Amino acid sequence: MRRTTLKELGQSIERKKAELGYSGQDYVARNSGEFRTESKRALLRNIAAAAAERGEESAFKANY
Repeated sequence: MRRTTLKELGQSIERKKAELGYSGQDYVARNSGEFRTESKRALLRNIAAAAAERGEESAFKANY
């Protein structure tokens, strides 16, 4: 079994993100949301609406 440290794991993840064209913490997951249930879509819309009412951006970008 190969052992790895958390630091090595973090570096590996950052390398893979760079290979995919993602940088830092500002990237959108490649999930299209195509197979989401309607209840999950409604939940995501409500979260975004609540953030907008507070004058904030949603904590995450979601495809609904």
